[in-house]
Amino acid sequence: MPKKKKDEHRIGVFICSCGTNIGGVINVRKLARDFKDYPGVSFTTSNMFTCSKDGQDKIADMIKEKELTGVVIGACTPKLHEQLFREILEENGLNPFRLAQANLREHDTWVHGDNPEVAYKVAYDLVAGAIERAKTLEDIGFEEYPVDKSVLVIGAGIAGIQSALDLADKGIKVYLVEKYTSIGGYMARLEKTFPTLDCSMCILSPKLSAVERHKNIELLSYSEVIETERDYGNFKVRIKKKPRYVSIDDCINCGACERNCPATGLDEWNLGLGERKAVYTPFPQAVPGVYFLDKESCTHWTDGCTICAEKCPRDAISYDVEPEEIELKVGAIVAATGFVEMDIEELPEYGGGKFAHVLTAGQYGRLLSLVGPTEGKILLPPGFEQSPKRIAYINCAGSRDENHRPWCCNFGCMYTLRHAEMTHRLYGDDIDQWIVYHELRAGGKEYEQFYRRVRESGVQFVRGFPSDMVEEKDGSISFSVFDQGTGSLLRLNFDMVVLTMAVDPSPGAAHLGHMLGVDRSEGGFMKELHPKLEPVNTKSRGIFIAGACQSPKDIPASVADGKAAASAAASHVLKGKVRVQMDKAVVDETLCIGCGLCEKVCPFTAISMTLRDDESQLAEVSSILCTGCGKCQVVCPTGAIKRKHFTTEQIEAEVLGLISAHRKREQAEKTSGGVSS
Repeated sequence: MPKKKKDEHRIGVFICSCGTNIGGVINVRKLARDFKDYPGVSFTTSNMFTCSKDGQDKIADMIKEKELTGVVIGACTPKLHEQLFREILEENGLNPFRLAQANLREHDTWVHGDNPEVAYKVAYDLVAGAIERAKTLEDIGFEEYPVDKSVLVIGAGIAGIQSALDLADKGIKVYLVEKYTSIGGYMARLEKTFPTLDCSMCILSPKLSAVERHKNIELLSYSEVIETERDYGNFKVRIKKKPRYVSIDDCINCGACERNCPATGLDEWNLGLGERKAVYTPFPQAVPGVYFLDKESCTHWTDGCTICAEKCPRDAISYDVEPEEIELKVGAIVAATGFVEMDIEELPEYGGGKFAHVLTAGQYGRLLSLVGPTEGKILLPPGFEQSPKRIAYINCAGSRDENHRPWCCNFGCMYTLRHAEMTHRLYGDDIDQWIVYHELRAGGKEYEQFYRRVRESGVQFVRGFPSDMVEEKDGSISFSVFDQGTGSLLRLNFDMVVLTMAVDPSPGAAHLGHMLGVDRSEGGFMKELHPKLEPVNTKSRGIFIAGACQSPKDIPASVADGKAAASAAASHVLKGKVRVQMDKAVVDETLCIGCGLCEKVCPFTAISMTLRDDESQLAEVSSILCTGCGKCQVVCPTGAIKRKHFTTEQIEAEVLGLISAHRKREQAEKTSGGVSS
């Protein structure tokens, strides 16, 4: 076989039918044939699935047989199979960055599926552009960095707890950070879980104890992550441990401090229903199982009260404890920061924040709890003396609403059904229950059976949108609703209204996401790398997400997420090293004028300004921090900074290839006087 010349291009073009996604719209065989004599192309072919074993083998064989200098694949989005194709190139002696992909599915046939003629023209132009780009591609290498066998899990709800336990069981050191005084998250607030109505804490409590006792888990409760920084293959993390004023090591949970404390504060654990002492434990099975002193409601700092410290038999209470900052080095991070209910005061049309007998679903759930403010009795706030006779549950309060939260809360329908079933078991027909809904969704395992059971128990269902809600003189709530089932307008009155609220990411999730370099999707939820193929990975290598920080999820989905994130994080750290592709931004020192624009726009703090020998500024890029987003290349006024594999020259080559193919076809059509395909 003759040796190829130094500047000779030998491009292989592989066109994928992708089943009917591409091949059902355009003639892929003809498209491949049309590039047979294209300058620089030495081989073309088409097949049903390029990502299949046969398709992969064909690429491998042709790289060797034709001594290809580049590969062009016309198929689906590079997000799906680019890494696979790069591996094939590398395994067969061709640099993996000699690959150019033309997205014929998302950018063409899914757009022009109703017009095959136009779709074919677009496909030709896209492939022509990719070929021209392939001619400009260069070899790019890799670097390896060590990774610590440790993981930081942020958030200790059920998803974070599951991740921590799974990781620890694999022999990985885990730091579990929780901003609240106890771990457990929202699940710890529930009395029972749907659809089986088994005891929530009976399921959760063993996991809380396992976290506390596991030798590979270091629990950092009442703490927050305040800074993260990439340290080559690892992360440096600064954590602020806020003072509890009660020593975890010395407290024996005897309760003497709480019994004698004269001060009270709003009960956050019961979502504002009632009060608790200034020194307290949120719930009996709390972990850490020690008391916590709330500085905001304690009177020591205002009038010098020291009763709790005096009554403590172990001298476990100290008022002069200061916040402490610690620094950790970890190989991966799992974010599992959960959700909160939308603020009820955002719904004044439903009496939110105005009517005493309008509660959120979360608050109603606390009334049902045996360790809640009413010890499991359904009583009307704020006095908690009288039981309601009629209760209305309003689903989708603020959710699926363009004026508030356009997304579905996912578990709200089942949450409402759970409340109705639990109330029926407690009170039978003594409480008349109505569920007002837009649509009911019961898509999980045994959820449909649960819905039918509730419906058969006598709960009334009305499909419609409540309006004209008012508070009557006796405190009851009246509203109108057009019942779409019967076609009648109803005016209803209830002693209590329960709003199944929209849900938001936990406060601080946006700031945390920015620190971690994780994108956010609708509503501020953390965004996964790919919704189907990489559901717990993020665009930031070594950072994973789990549970409701990604989107509203119920308990089974959150547990599954936690296990998946743990598996992904374990795979990352157990390798002991990370291989980083060097398609990063690079600086041409001869062109850099030290203006600093690139440093300002970099979202990953990968660029810093250093001083040259002549004391002028020079931009410097950290290859481990740089993700290759290209923002710096866009703003550089001199063209001194370039993103490898997407240089200005390479992008221009692709664009000019597209334009040239289009113009040649237009000229051919004019010459022939007809329309070519």
